Order: sequence, then C-alpha cells, then structure tokens
Amino acid sequence: MPGTSRSKPILRRLAIGAAALLFLGSGAATATAAGGGHFSPNPNPNAAPSTRPAAGPAMTPLTATASRPVSGKTPTAGPGTKDASGVWQVTTPRVKLSNTVTNADGGTMDLTFEVWTADSSGNAKTQVPISSDQFGVLVSGYVKSGSTASVTVGAGYLKPNVDYVFHTSAYAKESGLYETSWSPWARFRVTMPVDLTLPNPKASAVNPDQSAQPYTKTPAPASPWTTTVAPNRDRSTGPGSFPTRCTTSSDGVKVCGKAEPYDGRDFTLPRETNAQKKAAAASSLVSNCDPANPPAGVWTTRFEECSSFTLSWEASINNAPVGTVKALVVNERKLDPQSGNITERISVTNVDVPATIPAFTLDTPVIDCEPSGNCSVQSVSGWQGAASWIPGDHHTVTSDASYVWGPTLTGPSSSNPQVMKLGVAVALQGNPKLPGQTVQSSPAVFMDVAGGDLEKGGFTDQIRCDNTKIVSQAPTIGCVFHNYVPTYTFNAAKYPQASAHAWLIQHKLTNHPGSLADGKPLYFLADSDISGNRTVICPTGWAAANGDTSALNGTTDQPNCDEFAFNSTYNSGGMPSLAGGLNPVSSGDACVQTFASKQGSTVHLFNIDGHTPTWKEVCGRSAISGSDNSGSMAGFGAFNANQRLLDRDPYWLNTNMSAACSSDSTTVKCTMTAKNL
Repeated sequence: MPGTSRSKPILRRLAIGAAALLFLGSGAATATAAGGGHFSPNPNPNAAPSTRPAAGPAMTPLTATASRPVSGKTPTAGPGTKDASGVWQVTTPRVKLSNTVTNADGGTMDLTFEVWTADSSGNAKTQVPISSDQFGVLVSGYVKSGSTASVTVGAGYLKPNVDYVFHTSAYAKESGLYETSWSPWARFRVTMPVDLTLPNPKASAVNPDQSAQPYTKTPAPASPWTTTVAPNRDRSTGPGSFPTRCTTSSDGVKVCGKAEPYDGRDFTLPRETNAQKKAAAASSLVSNCDPANPPAGVWTTRFEECSSFTLSWEASINNAPVGTVKALVVNERKLDPQSGNITERISVTNVDVPATIPAFTLDTPVIDCEPSGNCSVQSVSGWQGAASWIPGDHHTVTSDASYVWGPTLTGPSSSNPQVMKLGVAVALQGNPKLPGQTVQSSPAVFMDVAGGDLEKGGFTDQIRCDNTKIVSQAPTIGCVFHNYVPTYTFNAAKYPQASAHAWLIQHKLTNHPGSLADGKPLYFLADSDISGNRTVICPTGWAAANGDTSALNGTTDQPNCDEFAFNSTYNSGGMPSLAGGLNPVSSGDACVQTFASKQGSTVHLFNIDGHTPTWKEVCGRSAISGSDNSGSMAGFGAFNANQRLLDRDPYWLNTNMSAACSSDSTTVKCTMTAKNL
C-alpha cells in the first residue's frame, strides 16, 4: 500500500510507548488508543521519537545483539523537483513522501512520516495531520534494508502555497526495535500547475453596459462551417472598388462614375473652416460619426454605420481627358432592433471641381433596396444645400432617405419565420458641364452587396432583417448589420471566479474561445441542445464532488460547474460535430479542470488535483461559486435580445480581466486584476 495510518505497528508502539512513559515521566495523556480520539499535535518538533507514544523505542530488543533501523539522510517529496534553495516544489497536494531505511541486521522495516508547517526559514512550526488517526502520521509498508519506503498523503490534508517540512523514524519488523531519533527535515511546498490569484469581489461594481458596442471596421471572421461564406471583402470587380459606370453622348462626351471605399490616403481633402466642420458634425445621423472628419473605410456597430467613400466622375471628349470631379461621401445608416425601419443620411463633402470643368451638379440620390418585394424605399429627400459646384467651391450637401423591410407575411411570426439579407445600392448621378458641350451624366454607385448575390455577396455592412427574435416571450421584427460581431462583457470586479476561469481557457487553449485578439468568436446556439451540452460537460454532482466550500459567497451559495466555452454555443465541448459542434468531446473529463479555493483571505483558481492541463484541451470546466457563475451571465439575456443574435451568430467575450504572470507556459501562475474596478 502507498501509505496507511498506524495500525499494528502503532498498537505495538502504544504498548511499548506507554511503558516508556512510566520511566520517562512524560505523562502524555492523549495517547490512549490507536485511532481513538481527535488529532493531538505534538508541541515540540525537536523532541526525540521516544517522547511520543506513536514513536517510542522498544523497551527490550527481541534479540540481545539486534541493531536499530536507521532513516536515510535525504528524504524526498514529489512529484516535482527541488529548487535552488533546497525546497521540493510538488505539483499536487497528494504528496508522495519518501526516504531510505537501513538496518545492519538486514530484514524488513517501515517508516513513520510526520509533516509540519514551516516558517520562512524552513523551521517546523505546527504538526499537520496526514491521516485520520489521533497522531496524524502515515506509516509505509515494509521494505528491505537499503530500500526506499514511501507514503502518499491523501486528498484534503495538504494545501497549495504552504511551506511544509517532514521527517521519518524507522521500525524493524524482525527485531521489534524502533529508531530513537528522527531523520533530517526535508522541506516541500505544494505548487499547483494552475494557480490564479483572484481579486476580492467588489459587490458594488456596476454591471457593464452591454448595449455600448464600439464601432469597428473588422468584419466577422470566415465561418467555421463550409456551407456558410464569410462577408465579401472585395467590394468590386477590381480589388477595393465598385464597378465603374460610363455613358457616352452622340457627340463623344464620355463620363465615367466610380466609387471606392475611402482609405485615408487616396483623396486630398480641401480644408474647411471651423464653422463648416461644426455644421457638418451637427448634422450627423448616428453617434461618433463626423462628416467633417470621416473615418477611412466602412465602420459599423450592430445598428449603426459610419462609412466614407471616394466618388469620382471622369470626363473626356473623344477619349481625350478633360478632368475629374472628386468628392468624399459619408454614408450614415441607422437600423432599428425592434422594427424594419432603416434611415440613411448621405453627406457629399469636400467636392473638388477642376478648372477644366466650369460647373458640376448632382441629381437627387437614387436608392435601390432588394429584395424589392420585402424592402421598399419610403422617401429620399432632395439635397439640403445647393447641389452645384464650381472650381474652388467645396461646400457640403446632405440628403436623407428611409426604407423599410417587411416579411412576406406581415408582422412578427413564430410559425412562419423569415430571416432575410438585404442589398442596398446608392447611385449619385454626377453632371460635369464641359465648355461648348451637351451635359452628360453618369452615376457613381456604392453598395453593400456584390453582383446582386444577397446570400453570398454581402459586404461587411450588409443588413439582415428577421421576424423571429424572441424578446419578452414574443417574436419581434428587427434589423442588424449581421457581419458586426458584438461583445458580451463580464463584470469581473463583482464575479472574479467566472471571469478568471474564462480568461484562463480563452488565453491558454489554442482555440481561444471568444477571443477578439485571436479572431475566435463564440457562435450562439439558440435551440434545445443547450441542456444536452451541459450534461456532457457538467454532469450532476460534479461541482459538489470537486468544489471547495471556502470559495462560496454566503451560506446560501453552492458549488456550481462553470463550463467554458458556454453550453449555449457551438463552441461547447458538449456539442456533437454532427450538429455543428466545433470542439466535441465525449466527457468533461477531457476539458481543463479547475476549482476555486480560498487560501487565507484570497480566492485562488487551481487545477483539480490529478488533472494537470496539457493545454491541448478544447474546453474547460471549473467548480466555482454558484452565485458567481450565474451572476456573470445575468446580463446575457438582455444582450442576446438587444443584439438580435440568431443561431450561429458570432460574438466576442470580454473577460474584463488582466493578468500579471510569473509563469505562463506549461504552468500558469498569475495575479488577476479586474479591469472594471
């Protein structure tokens, strides 16, 4: 056996030790029977074994010339290694303690192992029980002289991040003699492969505003399912532009209109006055969009767009270039998450008319929304401001438009659901006036789909509408920029256990579930497979069997299994591949397994003993506070409804945690800080 509490050897020692006490006069009243009574720690770590009932010397040797057994001089602790200061760094609380034992007479013998806490200098302080008997010791099995005797401390006796020392004393089976002194001390410390030091929870920490989603020009990553395509980033027949459209008059006047996303470099903006800039800013339709200082490219949130395009109209006569009119167009669109209403504002600014073209005008914008049977343009206003320019004139004009999407069957529906992608094109008809020539015009067009393919040709700002999203128990109509990936943010200050667990899995695993930095979103799972996923990863009773009640928040709290990636995602380890699961496992045993435990006044997240991560896992489960687990996800329902997540929609998880790590490779030892403190 790897190690037992004292049985027959202890009984023999008790009988002999009791006789010894009569001679020594030590009066140890607690040593009445093996295993009888509570643990009574020894007060003096330096006292000889003969002063202790469980380690006293035999009074009479069984043979007159018998030799006493002797413990080795270099006890060891493992599994682990000894550091430069001579301390064994052990990777599990189930420590294996070992020492050699010899006897000049040969024969067989065992060792008694006794463990104490240690001070910073390695001196023994207080005896720690490592068995259930009253003496708190473990006795090895019998071994031959010159061999190594070992015991393994059971679960629950030793704690991580505590300094310990141990020593041994020997007993010879054949002679009945006991060692009269202890071996040298050996120092060890339990250092878990995963050790995250968590901040103390802040009950007053305010939950993040999940509706405050930032603008981004980074579209959703390519879908992990081969049947679903990524958003079209090409935007053109030629890279980075929309198709050029040309018209030619009978007298050889040719005008070619072209639009392309503004990249911040290919257009020299004429400087406007401060008054003009203020006027432009005041006319913004959506938040954080300034037509006087437009961003480069296409920027969206889930419901707003602020994009800028360079438009040009190149004029020639009989193929001889005359000049090119350029303009910067800022396009703002606003969607309604609770209806099919869409509003748009088009700002034409910084128009630059060359001296070779005496005048330039723009027609009222023409907007086309597809599919035409479901998306209808309600209104397009005329230009606010004079839509005519001469060389040196750079004033801004705006036009407002509205259109609406409706399902084929009017209204929200759970029995006849519709999810539909739209295609919107905006054409600005430019009219350069050439000397002595008939005015010839041509449109410059920008759009959010390519080639009219609504399903596969959508750009990053394509709109999707549906009548299926359940809000407050009822289906609703609403529209989103579906290639925008929203972010769910944890309240790490209030719920550090759940946040730290998600940080660990997101940070260490190669699939980085939910990580924006790694471009690995979570994919929303909307159906009934959610409970099945949880059953695979978090079977009933797992958290109770593996949790530590010291980490709970109050008397009503209970250990809970925290699964990450969440069970309500296709990233869940419990989601089978045949159903679209991205990281299928047969059991939560295949995941990184951790638990929360309080050490002193601070909660740590440790790996579960016996389950050292390889970091090749694809999922994680952790036995943490139930209130922490549920509280961290309390805002997800509103987030889900507000962002109109549909099945397989991607989203990011912001754990709201930062880490200062002394080790971040095979072992992970970090001090965590909540970013929202």
